[in-house]
Amino acid sequence: MSEEAVSRGRERASVEHGLSPSIVLPADARLRPWVARDHEGFDEAAFPHGDFVDPATLVTVLAVKVTDQPWHPPLLVNAPRTSHTRIHGPWAPAIVARLAPLGAYKLLGPALSEIGGSLHVALEDVVGAEARRLGEQVQSARTWEERSRLLDAFLLDRATRGPQPSPEVTHAWRLLAHSDGRDLIREIARQVGWSHKHLITKFKQQVGVAPHMAARLLRLSTVWRHLDHGQSWARIAAESGYADQAHLIREFRHFTGTTPAALITA
Repeated sequence: MSEEAVSRGRERASVEHGLSPSIVLPADARLRPWVARDHEGFDEAAFPHGDFVDPATLVTVLAVKVTDQPWHPPLLVNAPRTSHTRIHGPWAPAIVARLAPLGAYKLLGPALSEIGGSLHVALEDVVGAEARRLGEQVQSARTWEERSRLLDAFLLDRATRGPQPSPEVTHAWRLLAHSDGRDLIREIARQVGWSHKHLITKFKQQVGVAPHMAARLLRLSTVWRHLDHGQSWARIAAESGYADQAHLIREFRHFTGTTPAALITA
């Protein structure tokens, strides 16, 4: 895939809140604390027609291509992003792992903070030669299930050697996630026993974004959950922690490139 930041004046592209995979592959149960959901297999049938816009996200995406091609490395890492991005093909079949906040730090190490906001970083640049070996094994595998087992083995090995997120950042993340991004960051810092500035520094290192940005993205995830329920925008805004409907629409447009209403009627 290739990408570019979405700008005004470009032709319309559909917004995808996560492409639908062709195959869902259960991740090893031991990875549950660190992955956002099961692994996904994408073949030609899963690819969109034309460009699409990928919204901002707290999830780190690790993609291992099933077939090699001349554009981009065979293993890619998409770090948490704070803005929407236009994605356009051509695409290559791949197996994908989605790493949860703190999971990316555990499995990829401190390099997470160095690639924050980047798209399509070569995994080999992050973890070294073992990424190249994984790519070779996945491309030699005959089935999606075998590819999933190889990806599990790679991630489990990384988990045994990776850094442990600090108790303070772990607690801060849980407080913020439990409140759907509504808790004040200064109050969270007080509860974990750190200064506001120190929490911001450590949180960004281990989650990939600053706590204030994480809070905004958590509120956005609440909006996604409400979109198909037929509720009024005013009610969705109130239940998602926004000051009013206009605030919700501004934030939604910032992170997705469109408005909730336009997305629903597209």
